[in-house]
Amino acid sequence: VPRQRKMVVAVNAQEPLISAQSEEYDLLVAVKKRLARPATALIAMSSIQSVFVVIVLVSAIAMRIRGDAVHPSVLYGNAIQGVCLVVIAIGAAKMGYLESIAMGRVAAFMACIPFVTPFTVVGIPFGIWAMRLLKQPDVLAAFESAACLRRQAEPSNAADSR
Repeated sequence: VPRQRKMVVAVNAQEPLISAQSEEYDLLVAVKKRLARPATALIAMSSIQSVFVVIVLVSAIAMRIRGDAVHPSVLYGNAIQGVCLVVIAIGAAKMGYLESIAMGRVAAFMACIPFVTPFTVVGIPFGIWAMRLLKQPDVLAAFESAACLRRQAEPSNAADSR
């Protein structure tokens, strides 16, 4: 009978090692795979849209410096959208790595708001998809499990003071 080796892996670089044969590991891997698609789509779309927002902002600032009239709503609107796109990208990344369900929910919600979402309306389906996934019980359990693993990996204060 061939002997099975017990493989030990980390869910990501900051998390402690867990057994690859455990149910907890299987849950974390399955949930990360399901969250990877909407998270990656939101990150990619936010990043690409951010480039366009920066181009508009730089152009508007250059026009102002030249003395041309630029309506303030162009500057403020694009600045606000830029901040929202950064929040969407960060929240989607935290969702994809099972680091923060709250930021994942914020990103998913913001992706459902027209003119804030990447590419005006293309991001809305991905935001809805992410919101639906984040409400599923196994996804909630995976976030709790990942948080528990991170807490276990934190050094205790008593060990740090020595």
